[in-house]
Amino acid sequence: MITLVGALVGCRGGEIGPETPPASTVPYTETLPAFTGAAPTNVLMISLDTFRKDQVSRYGPGGNTPFLDGLMEQGFVLDDHMQCSNWTYASTSCTLLGRDNIDNGFMPKLSSTYRAPMPDGTPFLAGWLADAGYYTALVSSNSWLSAEWNNDQGYVDSELPDDRNATNCYDHGVALLDDAITRGDAERWFLHLHFKEPHPAYDPPEEYLAGLEGLPPVDYDLSKYDAHYDAIYDWPYVSDEEQELLEQHLWVRYHGEVAYLDDQLADMWADLEQRGWLDDTMVVFWTDHGEAFWEHGDQGHAYTLNQEENDGLMFFWSKNIVAGGWSGPTTAPDLAPTLLDLLDLPTPPEVTGVPIGTGAPTRARFAASEARIGPVQSVVVDGWKLQFWWSGELDLYDRGLDPLEAVDLFDEGHPKVAELWPLLEPKVEQAIPLIQEHNVVWPSFSRHAR
Repeated sequence: MITLVGALVGCRGGEIGPETPPASTVPYTETLPAFTGAAPTNVLMISLDTFRKDQVSRYGPGGNTPFLDGLMEQGFVLDDHMQCSNWTYASTSCTLLGRDNIDNGFMPKLSSTYRAPMPDGTPFLAGWLADAGYYTALVSSNSWLSAEWNNDQGYVDSELPDDRNATNCYDHGVALLDDAITRGDAERWFLHLHFKEPHPAYDPPEEYLAGLEGLPPVDYDLSKYDAHYDAIYDWPYVSDEEQELLEQHLWVRYHGEVAYLDDQLADMWADLEQRGWLDDTMVVFWTDHGEAFWEHGDQGHAYTLNQEENDGLMFFWSKNIVAGGWSGPTTAPDLAPTLLDLLDLPTPPEVTGVPIGTGAPTRARFAASEARIGPVQSVVVDGWKLQFWWSGELDLYDRGLDPLEAVDLFDEGHPKVAELWPLLEPKVEQAIPLIQEHNVVWPSFSRHAR
């Protein structure tokens, strides 16, 4: 499951630098990921909003993320990684909690009628690090991860800038950390930057939209949030030709935002290197959810738990990391216990995620969402996914043969249904008190229907 690559490389000025001697000539830690010498002291966390896993060349055609691709080659990558949900409030919360939202006893909700902030006193990774003496700071470009929804608990400083492009958020984060270092309050630090690009409306600078030049125009100003959603709501009612053209426009815009983000990250890296802040720092990148382009009938996110919305990207980087990857199953709540373990800090008992490499190859991974089309939950075991909408619909996918989840194999008599439903049904039962505004339509084979 694990591959360790001996060549470690450094970054200079946003470019991939020369190779250092093979890691095999230097003792390295017995951890996942492993490091030559000691694990880094500080943590820079960069979470990417609405970023499809297939946008990097490791999992897709590539071409838009040369900087991220280079970092991944140098870093330690989780290749079978899943999020716990399909929208920002839910997915960032479970990642930073180290347990899924149902286990936490609180379900983030998108509905304006039932949405509520995270309860006071909820323990998060930032709080555990602050208790261990770390300076902790968050700068977010999405209000779903902020003081507005109280899932920024534990950060000493938390900001939601007015201008929320990635570069401006980075500048705010740098200012917070620089001030803390100057005050002597950041002997060890944890800086978390959450970047909303790419996200509807996809509106990168003009130089990233060259692909639009050869396309006929559409009747929507897709650079505007409301017009973007007007267009996708109109999708079922226009001709096939209009659908195809709209999809082409949206893909150009989405790819443009991805490329713009990659270039901004390269500039940030040059600045971090100049400041010396990468010398003793572990960097972790992760995505909060993906983005659908009508693979299962919708465009955007917060609809289904299919792969385009729910599969996640996560990788670690440092100057002394042993490059490689882990092909075993991981899930978003695994990040917190992995970081705590790497920093030689205790893992609180409420954490249900596990450090990388300690989960069983056949472990069950769960996801849940209460968003645009009502509650939906899923379980994945050994490459098979069962997805259940509380309206009573079920889907079954063989991700080993069908990684895009294009072919629904659900049949009540399918042996995988008999294997997976007894795992998922208790999670549905556990969620009922948390989503009381919805009723469950139990399938005929459920014990609740007997």
